[in-house]
Amino acid sequence: MSFRTYSPFAAMLAPLAALLALAPASAGAGGTRSFHLGDFDDFDAGEAEGAAIEGSGKVTVGLVPARGEVKGAASVFSCVADPKDKGAVYLGTADASGVQRIKLATPSKAGAAEPAASKLAELPGAVVSAMTTLPGGDLLAATLPGGTIHRIDGKGKVSEFAKLQVEQIWALVPHEGRLLVGTGPKGELFSLDLNGKDPKVVLDSDEKDILAVLPVGKDVVVGTSPGAKVLQVGPASDGVLVHDFAGDEVRALALVDGGLVAAVNDFTDRGLSSVQALTKNLNRTSLVGQPAEGTLDATSGGGGAQSSADVFFVALGPKRDLARASEATWESWLHKDKQYFTSLLAGAKGSEVLVAASQQGKVYRVRGRRDVATVADLDERQATALCRLGDGAVLATTGDGAGAYRLAVAPAQKARYRTKVLDAKQPSTFGAVYLRGKGLTLRARSGPSEEPDKRWSEWKPVTLKKEGDALAGGLSLPTRRFVELEVTLAEGGELRDVQLFYAPENLAPLVAGVDVAHPEFELTDDDEPEGKLTIKWKAEARDDDDLVYEVRVRPEGTGEKEWISLSGTEPVTKKEYKWDLGSVPDGVYEAQVIASDEPSNGVSRAARDEVVSAPFVIDHKRPAIDGVKVSGLSITGTASDEGGQIHDVAFSVDGGPFRAASPSDGLFDTGREGFQLTLPEPLAPGRHRVVLRARDSFGNIGSHAVIAEK
Repeated sequence: MSFRTYSPFAAMLAPLAALLALAPASAGAGGTRSFHLGDFDDFDAGEAEGAAIEGSGKVTVGLVPARGEVKGAASVFSCVADPKDKGAVYLGTADASGVQRIKLATPSKAGAAEPAASKLAELPGAVVSAMTTLPGGDLLAATLPGGTIHRIDGKGKVSEFAKLQVEQIWALVPHEGRLLVGTGPKGELFSLDLNGKDPKVVLDSDEKDILAVLPVGKDVVVGTSPGAKVLQVGPASDGVLVHDFAGDEVRALALVDGGLVAAVNDFTDRGLSSVQALTKNLNRTSLVGQPAEGTLDATSGGGGAQSSADVFFVALGPKRDLARASEATWESWLHKDKQYFTSLLAGAKGSEVLVAASQQGKVYRVRGRRDVATVADLDERQATALCRLGDGAVLATTGDGAGAYRLAVAPAQKARYRTKVLDAKQPSTFGAVYLRGKGLTLRARSGPSEEPDKRWSEWKPVTLKKEGDALAGGLSLPTRRFVELEVTLAEGGELRDVQLFYAPENLAPLVAGVDVAHPEFELTDDDEPEGKLTIKWKAEARDDDDLVYEVRVRPEGTGEKEWISLSGTEPVTKKEYKWDLGSVPDGVYEAQVIASDEPSNGVSRAARDEVVSAPFVIDHKRPAIDGVKVSGLSITGTASDEGGQIHDVAFSVDGGPFRAASPSDGLFDTGREGFQLTLPEPLAPGRHRVVLRARDSFGNIGSHAVIAEK
């Protein structure tokens, strides 16, 4: 019976469509996929303008940043309110060390020119690291490097207030009629009178730098680096350890209702000092006298080193008892990987605290370990400092681009949230969008690049209609790979969830090759192998579609109509198929594998790819052994096979284990091979039965028995 007319095989023939029709449906069937934003991290990856991203996973109306222009500097590093003007603030700049003054009363209207800062004074050094004001209104400013504190009057006249024998000044804080100065690199806290005289070291710590200084009643707490310690200094204490964090620096401290808050940064590089962190933050070399190795960015806190940042809170009780801080548990209210916290500012009420961060110029509002919100997302990459103005408003400064922002409650038309650029991986049709929330309007745009540019489409309004518990709309955008959504929130509006459906252009799967492996066996096997041939292939879904396969075979040299489906109506999901050869005639065949992405795209949009294997042999015939000659203990003969090559010849004496015979010409590589063997000693005198076994490359075994006599 020929292969072509063998009815059981012919009955297995089925079209590919029938095979795929039984494939299990997968998520996104028909090629449909979706983007989903629903929690804090999802929303925080986007950009907010006047919108707050709540830790509970929703966007609400928040603070709108009114920007002021700061010229002639690369960064603003410090700020302090002007005591004589409730809406004005002094800015300490970097790269061009100096002081500028700006007044930002209300958010500027769309299209209006940004208020500009005016230069008050130029100072020596690289950065104004700390500022405060004296009771009479004069400004004190410290610059790095060096230990000089400059006095600046309202007209910009600069004089030396004090000069300390230190290399860095990190904090200037009035307290109990004196001025406290946090310094480095010896970790000293100085106290001076308000005329810059009578300097005293009130704390000589084991740390290198005192970065933060915070009065708590008559006492003071300080934050240090590189040990990340909080120390208490007061009439009855001299550097008492309040808490030792598992980090590298306590960058900032704040006192809120009910407790104490600390911003702690943790660097992977344990040798990184605070001055090196600042150096890399500002990209300056003059601070340390050696080239900077990097800049502070979204993945490098403190300067080029992988970092994480935490905001910790400890309850002090109604009397603000600092002794509790060394006994009670410090709770982590906010943790961010690849982040660096730069400043803290106590909020206007309760236990609220604002946190300035390096990543994407974010300002977080924290009210507890479950109440976190992103309340400002500044244009520059780094938020460097926060200060409270005389009228109660908050001002934030920025680095990696000098700027100052007054943060105020957003007018309705200013509260906007823009998603991160969403990547569909390939050009796509964008369809329905669902917003869950209230008081929302929507715009969308698409483009061919990860960064929006002139090739992107214009923002297009999307009409939203109530559908169930969501606001639904349809996007009509050019078919592009990238898409971005912008949601505007009216007063009292909120956004809780976004889902956008899209369908990428379908890419055909790719079958890289088909390999056919003969039945496997070992030399030590005494039986023929299982009669199955393994067909394996490599296949790739280039657009992450789910794939199914059809496996077909035909005799070599026959036409397209001779293909026989092995897999039948059962979808093949693995990248191999074992073919049972029990009733398959001998011959030369070829196999074909067809890959289809129908489970992800449906029948009409499915794409496929197919590859045919190299010809292969199916051989059921057993080898023959003839021409056997026995001469004493030596035996020679010939093994032959019609369908393939001789794989090995072995022998067994008197029912013992089989041992390998040797090919006469040194290797078994053809269909007819001579062999030779010598019976092993010791062997008892007399007649011995020797079974000869020849095996071909398919594992078929032929045998022959002879008698040898010793």
